[in-house]
Amino acid sequence: MPRIVLLFFLLPSALFAQKQGRALIDSLVAELPKAATDTVKGRLYRVIAEECFFTNVDQALHYSQLGLQHTTRMKWQRGIGVFNGYIGRAYSDKGNYDSCRHYFLKAIAIYKTLDDTWNLASTTNNLGVAEQNIRSDYPAATRYYFEGLKQAEKTGDNYLIGLCLDNISEIYRIQKNVPKALQFGQRALTLRQQQRNHDINARRELAASLTSMAALYTQMENWPKARQYGLQALAVHKQIDNKDGLARTYGNLSVAMQRDYDKKIDYALRAKRLWDAINPRHLDAVNNLANLGVAYFDLVRYPNASTTIIQPTDRTARLQLAEHYLTEAIRLSADKGEVGDQAHFRGNLAELQALTGNYKGAYQNFRAYQAVQDSLYSQESKNKIAGLEGKREIDLRDKQLEINRLTIANQHRQQLALTGGLVLFLVIGGLLYWQNRTRKRTNTTLLRLNGELDEANRVKARFFAILSHDLRGPVANLISFLHLQRESPDLLPPDQVARHERNITEAAEGLLDTMESMLLWSKGQMQHFKPDVKQIPVETLFGYLQRLFAGVANVQLSFDAPDSLLVATDEDYLRTIMQNLTSNAINALKDTPNPTGGDAQIHWQAYSKKGQIILAISDNGPGMSHSQLTALYTDDAAISGKSGLGLHLIRDLARAISCQISVQSQPGVGTEFRLAFS
Repeated sequence: MPRIVLLFFLLPSALFAQKQGRALIDSLVAELPKAATDTVKGRLYRVIAEECFFTNVDQALHYSQLGLQHTTRMKWQRGIGVFNGYIGRAYSDKGNYDSCRHYFLKAIAIYKTLDDTWNLASTTNNLGVAEQNIRSDYPAATRYYFEGLKQAEKTGDNYLIGLCLDNISEIYRIQKNVPKALQFGQRALTLRQQQRNHDINARRELAASLTSMAALYTQMENWPKARQYGLQALAVHKQIDNKDGLARTYGNLSVAMQRDYDKKIDYALRAKRLWDAINPRHLDAVNNLANLGVAYFDLVRYPNASTTIIQPTDRTARLQLAEHYLTEAIRLSADKGEVGDQAHFRGNLAELQALTGNYKGAYQNFRAYQAVQDSLYSQESKNKIAGLEGKREIDLRDKQLEINRLTIANQHRQQLALTGGLVLFLVIGGLLYWQNRTRKRTNTTLLRLNGELDEANRVKARFFAILSHDLRGPVANLISFLHLQRESPDLLPPDQVARHERNITEAAEGLLDTMESMLLWSKGQMQHFKPDVKQIPVETLFGYLQRLFAGVANVQLSFDAPDSLLVATDEDYLRTIMQNLTSNAINALKDTPNPTGGDAQIHWQAYSKKGQIILAISDNGPGMSHSQLTALYTDDAAISGKSGLGLHLIRDLARAISCQISVQSQPGVGTEFRLAFS
């Protein structure tokens, strides 16, 4: 159903904001004699006429004419335009095409002089409603609707845009172009659902959109959705007491009830009572009258649909009532000059007359029905409507192309203006980048050199700490022996002389071993050091230790290794580690008696476990304290022990050849070191 747009200018007061319908009209009429100024009185006429359109179109026409007289005396051009539009709307609802077109065109001329885009769009839309409702000239109606939509989009007013979209959807529904009807109808409904303002007009338009969707789904014979949208619309129309909307919605629901004739006829009769009070000549009122006639006709031609609840129950009386409603609908349509729905009514009347035996009347009505159908729904008419939409799309594209052209020209000027600045910016940025890169390289070099210096200082400190600890003792002993031998050789008996010479020799050899270990350790502290990794038989390592410590008294050394077991590592480093571990164990056993009172024992064992080669040394000495083992895990631990470089040296050498060192020590039981190689 096409929608008339209300023509707006400001409300007279917020005093009546909470009233609606008849109550609002009566209160406004009572205010007319009290109007303080002519402007206020003119606005009162406008609101009264607007509200009357939803209750009684004759009253709407009356107050619109009074409003036109009043604003003409005032020479208020916008008011004159509004009331010309209202009178045109009233004549449109009454089916008087010539009069409504006359007043609409007068309103449009005024709005063009005022450059009033909003009211220009609304009145153009209303002209389309007149073409559709009264003359059934769908191409002309479509042209006006699209022109109204074009103007409405300039205003950005979703209320106005939604009305135009709703009417375009109705055109496509009539032309049975369901996809297009759904497209425009859904757009209109979405706009109205997004309205933040929930005043009475916003709710009216939301209900109108729901009613339009109900009509569309009725035509698609999607009865569940038709009833769903119809009942939603009905609830909103009742809230705002919109009799016009209620009448439309009851008519749609009547059709959507299908074969539920109790509800079908009940809804149609409710719509008829409302239309009789508001505007019995309205297009939807005429359609409802015809649908009521078809419903009574269906009760006769479909015996299964018959029900004794609906009056009259007599077959003949029902046919007479059906013929009466159809004939009256055809008469009203002919009186209005509307031909589209009139043809549909004649088709139903032809069937009824054929059923009752009036074949002549049936033939004449069928001929009239067929002629109009061929005219209204011809491919030429559909092509005209499609062409109008295509023209609108082309206009929109042309407008967008012009906007794009201006945008590109503006962008080009901006680019020229920015190019110089960009070049300057790049030069400055390049200089800053070069300076930053130079600073970074200098800082990186300084950081590297500082790091190397720190590392050199750290190695030097550690080296001298080891040197002072591990060389001082042997050298002091050697010097002491040499002084004794040189200054008092005759004080020593011959057996002690021999023992001192042996001690001097052992001290010198120990000093040599310590120096070799230190040199080896210092080599591992050098940058880019890479161990010389080879496959070394474990038996070779154990043989070296056995020969080296063959002269140790009171300590029993034992070795256990599988035949042909190999370990991949640097031989010199590993031998030094094993030598120091063995020497430390011997010193621990010599310095502290065995708590168990048994023989002092050191046992070397080699085996393979979970892909690793394990070399383990265990002793039955007194064990080691937690503080003694700290050197294995931290660089800051103090160097201790009489056995040379001790755990500090062992840790660094093991780290150099990627050897994992672990230890288990229990006081009074003994200590075990494990060397693991992957």
